[in-house]
Amino acid sequence: MEKNMEKYEAYKKMYEDLNKAMKYGFYYEAIFIEYAIFEDRLRSLLKYAGLPAEKKGRALTLVQKLNTIRTNEKFCDNFIRERLTSELLDSVEEWKDKRNKLIHNLANTPYTSDEVKVIAEEGYELLRVFKSKSQSIINRFKKNNNVI
Repeated sequence: MEKNMEKYEAYKKMYEDLNKAMKYGFYYEAIFIEYAIFEDRLRSLLKYAGLPAEKKGRALTLVQKLNTIRTNEKFCDNFIRERLTSELLDSVEEWKDKRNKLIHNLANTPYTSDEVKVIAEEGYELLRVFKSKSQSIINRFKKNNNVI
């Protein structure tokens, strides 16, 4: 129970930091936090589905987690597919690609603060939707597995 409270507090703090970053225009910080939350939500989905989030001692990448969710039978029922649609999963991957391009080419390509803002705003909205959808699925897995 204590670990759950720690997780809750850390998650709450990340959202507070994300909201502040968006409010005050710290868009790179927002993008980093958004990515971390996507990773966490995907890891939780796999955990509550009873699937590993690592392979050979290494954490699965965000894309590997998305692909597991796309293809594993535990994510194939209608309840889940209505929430984690192909379009939603594709949108997360597309946002990740934009984020990676921005981050990995930071020193090599010119960027505008507008571009960074757009990616941060896209991530913020996408995360809002993904968080809601993924939480309903996590709750269902918990209920089905009698987890409190």
